[in-house]
Amino acid sequence: MPDSKSHAERHETMPILAAGFSAFPGAPVNPTEDLAKALADGSAAPRGAVEAIVLPVEWAGSWPALRAAIERARPRTVLLFGLHARAERFRVELVARNHRELGRPDAVNGFPAGPSILDGPPTLPARLPWDRVAAALRAADVDFEWSTNAGSYLCNETLYRLAFHAEALGVEQFGFFHMPMSDERIPEFATADALPEVFLSLPFAQMVRAAGALIGELGGA
Repeated sequence: MPDSKSHAERHETMPILAAGFSAFPGAPVNPTEDLAKALADGSAAPRGAVEAIVLPVEWAGSWPALRAAIERARPRTVLLFGLHARAERFRVELVARNHRELGRPDAVNGFPAGPSILDGPPTLPARLPWDRVAAALRAADVDFEWSTNAGSYLCNETLYRLAFHAEALGVEQFGFFHMPMSDERIPEFATADALPEVFLSLPFAQMVRAAGALIGELGGA
């Protein structure tokens, strides 16, 4: 039976969709998976304000998992959160690049099929009200920086595919945020001998505060 609600009415009732990523080679645990779980169980944002999922770090699996979640939830806004172990602070990614890092395995030892993600332009912009993003993060006392290079691993690929397909999927706003390691997860990285030579970490509570501030600001957009 066709959905009798209009496109606008559906968007009024659908939550923001937020996604973190699972562990991957070089990252025995991923604090953005912790964040997604905290968002899903209501401990990081009001229940009903956001739907949250954890994406597999798989070249062939990350985008299909996100696309299926978008088609199910029909969100107006999609926020991606990923780990950048060498990031110096919370990082707002402005651009997705049509480029893959060849030879870099994913969590199931799969490899990218080629250097380009899609037959598309070299870059595609993320789409969020950046003044409001900045205001929300500053109000939450979150130190952040702007970035035009989201890397060439799976998080960038997922952002690029989201940007490429957003209009067709009815997604009006979307963005990606890189996070450093959380203080609480350092012991597991140390045990796995996966710590960078120099790095910055943040308390998990600050990551939660950042995500909550974004969801609070963008949820009523």
